[in-house]
Amino acid sequence: MNKKILVILTFFIVIAGMSTACAVSINDVSNALFGDQKEYVTLAGVDFAIPDGFSEVENESVYNEQVDNPVLDLNFSSKVYTNVSGDAIILSVSASENPANDSYAKDIAGDEANKTTINGVEGYEFTDPGFDGFSYIKDGKLVILSSTDKELFKDVIA
Repeated sequence: MNKKILVILTFFIVIAGMSTACAVSINDVSNALFGDQKEYVTLAGVDFAIPDGFSEVENESVYNEQVDNPVLDLNFSSKVYTNVSGDAIILSVSASENPANDSYAKDIAGDEANKTTINGVEGYEFTDPGFDGFSYIKDGKLVILSSTDKELFKDVIA
């Protein structure tokens, strides 16, 4: 019995040592041991977590697309994810030479939007036909999440 405890203790000491020497976080170790199935993606410099069971619809993705507007230099990137149940998540990030501020997120959400906080991120919840949305500002970029299930926003915001 004492040997089992010693082996387990040694295992945790090795893991703790690896995390400091290799910059491996406890979450990385936990994910490896217990199987966190989230995929992490970066879109236009903004990080997102993609829940287990969702896969990218690649022909729907847009990267650094220039918006045809003579007044404003604006580009956007977007990715679409779906699962076998028919749920969808759309990630969109817009960037401009002028950093976005809170009023951009509020304007996109519309007059019926509710200001709310999800995973420590302040933004605006809104509803479009068939989709729920959440808009916020991250590093001067406008981020818009859309989904068939607004509860997924908690899983996506990294």
